[in-house]
Amino acid sequence: MNFKILKHPLVLSSILLFLIHQIIEKGFGYSVPILHAYLDDLLCMPIVLGLGMQIIQWIHPIKDLYFLDKNAIIITVVFYSLLFEAILPFVNPSVYTADWIDIIMYSTGAILFYNLVSIKVKEEYLSVLKEL
Repeated sequence: MNFKILKHPLVLSSILLFLIHQIIEKGFGYSVPILHAYLDDLLCMPIVLGLGMQIIQWIHPIKDLYFLDKNAIIITVVFYSLLFEAILPFVNPSVYTADWIDIIMYSTGAILFYNLVSIKVKEEYLSVLKEL
């Protein structure tokens, strides 16, 4: 089983940084307000999209050549934005807070993922197609 996407520097560093951040905040009780507010949102899309793309590569017939296109990434950002910045704050305002800057963080993480991970796999896919 290949872990190519999970080993990509963006995805791997996002996962590790998220875990370190959570350990520092929850384990040691230390929090930097700006990081507490936005770091997890920035790391969210590289982690979610990376895990999703890796799982699909494991089960899809074209395996390592499967990539997430712009539409799939945009839909994921819109879904997370609606869920975490509109629906959940409305349903449970004591737990969730709507913050439009979170949407910017989701979008930034998604743009990084597309440009550094997904587009590279797309280029590999297209080069294989040219060889056929």
